Amino acid sequence: MNKTTIIYGILFSFAFITACTNNNNKKSTALKKVDSAWLDSIKKNSDSTFSKKYRTADFVTADYYLFKKDSSVCQVMKDTAKTIRQILVSKKNVRTYFAQYYTNGQLIADVKLDNYGQPDGSATYYFENGQIMRAGKYIHGLAAGEWQEYDEKTHALSIATYDINGVRKN
Repeated sequence: MNKTTIIYGILFSFAFITACTNNNNKKSTALKKVDSAWLDSIKKNSDSTFSKKYRTADFVTADYYLFKKDSSVCQVMKDTAKTIRQILVSKKNVRTYFAQYYTNGQLIADVKLDNYGQPDGSATYYFENGQIMRAGKYIHGLAAGEWQEYDEKTHALSIATYDINGVRKN
C-alpha cells in the first residue's frame, strides 16, 4: 500500500471510531483529544515537513506535513504552551479533515466534511469539560433536521429543527 492509502485509511478509522464511541452519549465526560498514534503516522509518512511561526492570540506555530503523491497537506497549529489547537488536512486545496481543540486538549467539534470541504453528516460540538453542547447533522454545509442543545451538565435545553435549506423551522 502507498503512503496516501495508509493516511486516508487511518483518517477514516479515526472518524469512524470517534462517531461510534460517542453517538448520543451525552453523559460521557472523557475528554476527546488528539489521536497521538494517528498524528504520529502522519508525521512519519510525510514526504517533507516545515514549520512556520504565527503571532496570533491562539496560534504561535504551525507544523506542515506534505504528501507529494496526492498533494495532501496536514497543518498542525499550536499555542504558546505547545498544545495542539487545530489540525487541518487538505488535498488539492480542499479540506478533508478539520479539528479544533480547547486549551485543555478537548475537541471543540467533531464534524465530517464532504468532497468540497463543507460540513456533511453527523456533527457534535463539545464544552471544554467534554460534555456535549450541540448535536445534529449537516447536508452539504447546511444544518438539517433536528439539532439538540445541552447545558454543561447534560440537561437538554432545546431541540431546533432545520429544513433542507438550513433554515430553522422553530
